[in-house]
Amino acid sequence: MLLPLFPLPDVVHFPGTPLPLHIFEPRYRAMVADLLARPPAERRIGMILLARDADTGAAELLEPGTAGRLVDHEALPDGRSNILLAGEFRFAIEREVEGKAYRQALVRPLTEGTPPGAEAEVEQLRRRILGLARPVARECAARCGFDAQELARLDRPERFEQLVNRLAASLDLPALRKQTLLAEPLAARAHSIAGILRSRVLVLDALRPYRGQAATPEAQ
Repeated sequence: MLLPLFPLPDVVHFPGTPLPLHIFEPRYRAMVADLLARPPAERRIGMILLARDADTGAAELLEPGTAGRLVDHEALPDGRSNILLAGEFRFAIEREVEGKAYRQALVRPLTEGTPPGAEAEVEQLRRRILGLARPVARECAARCGFDAQELARLDRPERFEQLVNRLAASLDLPALRKQTLLAEPLAARAHSIAGILRSRVLVLDALRPYRGQAATPEAQ
């Protein structure tokens, strides 16, 4: 599959999650124009993390990336645009292809899913993640990017993959940590998310006795 590539230094896209983008560079305006000329089902962009070597400054594309389908486009008067991508699948780059102002590559889709026969383990893990995510959402929804209502919507066995990826996308983690999550198989990614949430819950529990003190004015 040939995909246009959109390398960004601080963005990691996950399958099953939305990604809004603001398009302003001429080469990416051309990319969006090319996509809009295609049938809607073929309007995909390969989002991939761009990293730079701390010593040399050399740029490197970190795999895997995620193919996102363009599902909304808002043209702005000066040629810029706002777009919305819906993450579809992870991919590995086979080779880059010349011929456009923007980068493009032949890519190999990577499978996402859980091993056959692991249904009981997955269900236990799903319940653990939800049990950890709820107190995090309750105490810091404004900062963590998800809330109790969204968790309730994702509380179905068939939405396990979407739950894991939505939390991975929403948690305030460094881009390189998110890239590590994206590179993991789904079950391993879920275990990692559970571990991150567990750490957040422990911190919230440790800080709880001091919140009232912080909110109380110092006695005169």
